[in-house]
Amino acid sequence: MKAYANWSIRYKLLSLLLFLFLTTFAVTGTIAYIKYLDGLKQDAANQLTGIRRSKAFQIESYYRTIQSHVRTLSEDRMFIDAAKEFRRAYQALNTSPIPAEVMEAVFENYRVHFYPDMQMLKIARPRPQDYFPVTPAAIQLQYAYIVTNPNPGDRRKMESADDGTDYSRVHAKYHRAFRKIIEAFGYYDLYLIDYETGRSLYDVTKDRDFGTSLKDGPYSDSNLAKVTRQCLATANPDDVFFSDFEPYEASRGEPTQYVASPIWDGQQRIGVLALQLSTDAIEEVVTGRRGWEADGLGRTGQTIIVGSDYRVRTNFRGYLGDREGFLAELKAIGAPDDELNRIREYRTTILQLEMKLPSVTAALQGREGQEVEQAVEDRTLTLASYMPLNIPGLNWIIESRIHLDEALKPVSEMRRLFSWWGVGLLALSILAAWFLTRQILRPINALVGAVQRVKDGDLTAKVEWKWKDELGMLSETFNMMTKSIREKTELIEEKNRENEALLLNILPGEIAARLKEGEHEIADSFSEVTVLFGDLVGFTDLSSRIPADRVVDTLNGLFSRFDQSAGELGIEKIKTIGDCYMAVCGLPQTCPDHAERMARMALRMVAATREYGLEMGLNLELRIGINSGPVVAGVIGTSKFIYDLWGDTVNLASRMESTGVPGQIQVTRSVYEKLKGDFDLESRGLVHVKGKGEIESWLLHGRLQAAEVFA
Repeated sequence: MKAYANWSIRYKLLSLLLFLFLTTFAVTGTIAYIKYLDGLKQDAANQLTGIRRSKAFQIESYYRTIQSHVRTLSEDRMFIDAAKEFRRAYQALNTSPIPAEVMEAVFENYRVHFYPDMQMLKIARPRPQDYFPVTPAAIQLQYAYIVTNPNPGDRRKMESADDGTDYSRVHAKYHRAFRKIIEAFGYYDLYLIDYETGRSLYDVTKDRDFGTSLKDGPYSDSNLAKVTRQCLATANPDDVFFSDFEPYEASRGEPTQYVASPIWDGQQRIGVLALQLSTDAIEEVVTGRRGWEADGLGRTGQTIIVGSDYRVRTNFRGYLGDREGFLAELKAIGAPDDELNRIREYRTTILQLEMKLPSVTAALQGREGQEVEQAVEDRTLTLASYMPLNIPGLNWIIESRIHLDEALKPVSEMRRLFSWWGVGLLALSILAAWFLTRQILRPINALVGAVQRVKDGDLTAKVEWKWKDELGMLSETFNMMTKSIREKTELIEEKNRENEALLLNILPGEIAARLKEGEHEIADSFSEVTVLFGDLVGFTDLSSRIPADRVVDTLNGLFSRFDQSAGELGIEKIKTIGDCYMAVCGLPQTCPDHAERMARMALRMVAATREYGLEMGLNLELRIGINSGPVVAGVIGTSKFIYDLWGDTVNLASRMESTGVPGQIQVTRSVYEKLKGDFDLESRGLVHVKGKGEIESWLLHGRLQAAEVFA
């Protein structure tokens, strides 16, 4: 015990002396280090942001240029005349008989060449016939320009099929000019599509969609078909539409992107001009023609584009530099084999790798900033600068990234230098302090035993000291202190119990426990919950006509009944705002039947409101809105805190309430899908929702007779 006391006091004295010895070094060194670190981090972030902004400007300018170019081409007389002539030539082919050997050759080509490729890529449809062209013109064109093409490796070089048809004549007239356009401007392909039928009348590269209908043909679900439908639906000849990247079967499943604009001849719709964009052109802009280090991105930095599905729209730097090494890194961190095989087969990482990172999520939500996070390719810490891209029709973001170690390498060297100096000075300080403290410890061991007992939890410990000196005064003070501690401990325990009960009235038990454990920022994402908003119809007007105390009593009595039902059904009440009641089911503890529980809660609330209104002699009606989906939940505030929810799910639930019917429960499709079959749901049709447009909704009336009886 004596040794313990000596060591305890010696530690304090050592600490004091060491503090005096090391204050100057620690303070000045720390200030210098922090300022240097903050400055370097800010410089790295600013540099990365500058690169990202520059690349974003180039990409947006590139797409604006494409938009203007395709609009200009669609208004060009050559394309208007070409669309007309190709349409007439296609119709003429469509009325001519198909030789049996031609049809068999085309279908055999699909069976022997195209369909096995689809099977190898594991994207094949059930039968080869699912890809066959159906119109006579499409069969003859694919025979002439694909099956018997003398340049199968590059079909764009074939000026025309030597078959004497009008189509061959028209093709020979325009093909060379169209091919020069896509080669000069870096496009991959050019399409002319008929307005009435949606048929691909012409394309430069002659893929398997050549001659087929993009309305009801084998590729009617492709991204090319989507932008075609947009062009066919618009009444504005200046409209230009971009598709996002999608795998395209006609191009062996490789990621493709298209831009399209309608072709008009005066007031007459003729067709659609579509261009397939080259990934190489986008990659040149993003990578600075692979000049990452010249752009200031060092050995590990890169700029990437990510879509709303969190999949990349550009190639990773590692893949462009060392494909097999990059794939080996992906395999080492657990990437699936099928993903690696697709990257090898398609020779690209576009649409093959996901970037589910906080920075991507923030940028997709429209924010701009910096984030430190784990890199996808090797899971090292990476500094990322992100922002959304402003490209019409595309929800893309752009990020510039660099490994944090490389960005902060000078800090590591400075930290190493400071560490060596600190170790040396600390050793000298400890040696000097050790000799000084050995002579200081003498008369205080009498208190050590009592202190140890108090430490072990014995608050009845006393110190007996017969001398009326400083130690006697210290002993008396110690005895008074232990008595005071006993009394205050009991008082604190009582207050803690009261505070515990009060906290549980404000927050869910699990959230309250996390707060007590010291967690300051509580924010969680939940993939599936059900949110309810209930509002008393006309209560504001009613409250102006009755005394204030009755208003409060009425709300308190009714909401107390709601709270009781919520407790019985495992539902969390979030808050009340005036005469509005908000609750959620499925958090903080998840439950699979959250929608059913909330439906039962809503039915109870409607019934309770009606009954309570009769009891109080008031005409009370409740309007309820319910929606299911993902939310973010967390605690706001530091003193008068509240547990609240955010997200589109919450907003739509509120809109369901505000657009609902008095005395009724209005639900969204997501709720309807979970409740149908067990509850009586009446379709209300489309309801206009601010910010959402027309939304389907249903009115919930009760449980079906075959369902469990409502308690």
